[in-house]
Order: sequence, then structure tokens, then C-alpha cells
Amino acid sequence: MNRGLLGVLSGGLALFLLLSGGCATLPTTQPLAQLHQQQAETLFRETMARQQECPCCLDAQTRVSVKSLMQNGTISGFLQAKAPSFLKFTGLNPLGQPLLFLATDGTFFRYVAVPEAKGYEGLVTAAAFKKYAPQGFDPAHGFYWLAGRLAPEKLRIFSVAQDQDGPGVWLDLAYAADISEGKALLRRHVLFDPAQQVILRHLVADSDGRIMVDVRYDDYTQASEGGSDNCRLPGLVRIHANNNGAVMELTLGDWLPDASFSASDFRVDLPPGFQLLPVQ
Repeated sequence: MNRGLLGVLSGGLALFLLLSGGCATLPTTQPLAQLHQQQAETLFRETMARQQECPCCLDAQTRVSVKSLMQNGTISGFLQAKAPSFLKFTGLNPLGQPLLFLATDGTFFRYVAVPEAKGYEGLVTAAAFKKYAPQGFDPAHGFYWLAGRLAPEKLRIFSVAQDQDGPGVWLDLAYAADISEGKALLRRHVLFDPAQQVILRHLVADSDGRIMVDVRYDDYTQASEGGSDNCRLPGLVRIHANNNGAVMELTLGDWLPDASFSASDFRVDLPPGFQLLPVQ
């Protein structure tokens, strides 16, 4: 794979994902009384249900910083997303001119490297794409990863416990779709702040308890005019993928109020004279 695409898949593609230093581990918790567990779980479920009424789209100026063994760098641009899986990032050079485009609908992706006059496209299940995307990340839920939310799917909650270092509570849970023969193929550990009613951290672990993705959220803000508190979006997203140790930070701001997109807005057309290369 060409170096330009490598840069975007380990950097720009990190749009949908990566962070932290060192290997993430399961959280340390303290037990809660049964009544407090029930109250926390009820509030969490009510918050997740209300978020299903929130706007489906986001549009923000974004700065993406990446640190990895392969490269370090920062690029600014515009990030647009639509539930459940549409994402598009337009990276700009210091003069404000387009440097790259990266778009996906959750099934296919296309990356355009302007200086190279080349475009790359393929399935998100392609080996080249999966090599640089964090394990545990589901492109079909791309919007929710960026929005600091869980996908609107049926959840099974296994336990609720107090965070040892702060006021939040940890919920050990799984999407019902990830449970087979009574065992969760992927377990999620979600740090929920009952006071702010937002997710502060989201870890995905495999069936053996190994953390694959660790995402932290901060600086929540009201991005839509007249929206409810449950529709706040994170201004800072930090992501860590244990499979390659890449460190990424996305800073989002200057939100476009009440952003609205259609699927066609996430199509990136290749400029005349550009070469299109398939990725497998």
C-alpha cells in the first residue's frame, strides 16, 4: 500500500478511532449497594433512550493529532458524520486548500490524496483497511463512536460498579447482537457520569477480557440550537487501540448548528485526471 494511504489509514483514518499511551486494562471499581446499582442502571438506560431522539448528524472543524511508531503529525479540517455509519473528513493544508478526503458509509471507503492525484477505495472489511483500524471498532457504528454514544441497539447489562477514582459508574455490558450461546463475543465497559449524564469512557474487550479499543470523551458541548442536554457532543475524543499502540486525539469545535446530511453528501468524486486504485 502506498505511503499516502498508509498515512491516512494510520492517521486520517484514525478519524474513527485511536488513543492513549500504553496498554489499556480493565477498570478498577468498587462495589455499589443493590439499590444504587438499580438507580444507576435505570438512569443510564433512560439517557440512552433519550439520545435516540437527538439529531442524526454532526459537522465540526476538527484537529486530528496522531502519534505512532510509524508517524507523528497533526492535520486540521472538517469532519461530517451521519448516523449510523457515514463519515467524511476533509483535511486541509496550511493555506486552507484540500489535502485529502476520506469518506465511508460503513461498508465502503474512499480516500483521495490530492498531492498524488490518486484515489483509493475498497470495502472496510479489506485487509488493508482492517490492518490500520483498531480491533473492536465497528464501522457500522462510526457516528456513535464520534458522538460519545452507544448505538441504539438492545443492551444486556451484566454489572454496575463505582469508579475507584471518580464519581462515575462503570457498566459492564454487551450488545445483544454480540451474545452467542449465552457468552458475549465482545464486552463493553462504559464509564457513565450520572450527574452530567454522558459517557466519559468506552472500552471494548474480547471474550478473554483483553482490551482492544479504549476511547475517552471530554469537553461536552451543546452543538445544536435548542437541543436537550442529552444531545451534547464531545469536543475532545481520545482513542487508544491496543493492537498497534497508536495515539490519537480529535479536537472538535465551531459546530454547524442543526447539521443535516443525506447519503449522497458522503460521496467523494474523483477529480479529472486522478487515478483510482482498488484496495484489498
